[in-house]
Amino acid sequence: MKKILTMTLLTAAALLSLASCKEKKAEDNGIIKTDYEAPKPTDPKVSSVSTVSEEVEWVEGRRYYVTITGKADSTLSMVENEYGQKFIDNAIRVDVTRADSTLFFKQTFTKESFANWLNKDYREKAILASISFFGIEGDLLTFIVSLNHPEASEDESLDLLMQIDRHGGTSIKPFTYNDRDDLDVREQ
Repeated sequence: MKKILTMTLLTAAALLSLASCKEKKAEDNGIIKTDYEAPKPTDPKVSSVSTVSEEVEWVEGRRYYVTITGKADSTLSMVENEYGQKFIDNAIRVDVTRADSTLFFKQTFTKESFANWLNKDYREKAILASISFFGIEGDLLTFIVSLNHPEASEDESLDLLMQIDRHGGTSIKPFTYNDRDDLDVREQ
């Protein structure tokens, strides 16, 4: 009787071990598997058209109007992200008019306008995102120029400081927001 019981227990143990081998699940090692599929490229994306106008007191306390108009420009080279999505780059026009409506300054800027300050990655894969009026430093109208990779956060932008002098000349230099405190800018 003991032999039959022992044989039955051994047979049951063998069958359980074989069954457990068949159902053994793969270890996940803490790695979560997902079925991620990169977004499919669509038609080229464009930035929205925007116009911002601001009245400022500038040279000798006279009134000027700074108008910045940005729009996607299909004549410019397109930029492509890592998923193959294309983006149309922007052209941004800065106009400065006097109170009597005479034009003091008018220039359209593209990414190429800032090529001297861009590395290869930004020349090939970034767009001109914005030009924003920042304030007046002495007799200079001061602007922040932002270039970035499409759909990137603002923290990932390359910023430049652009200034227009009282004779209509422009100067451009690298800028970080840590430099803000070093500027003696009178905000309007």
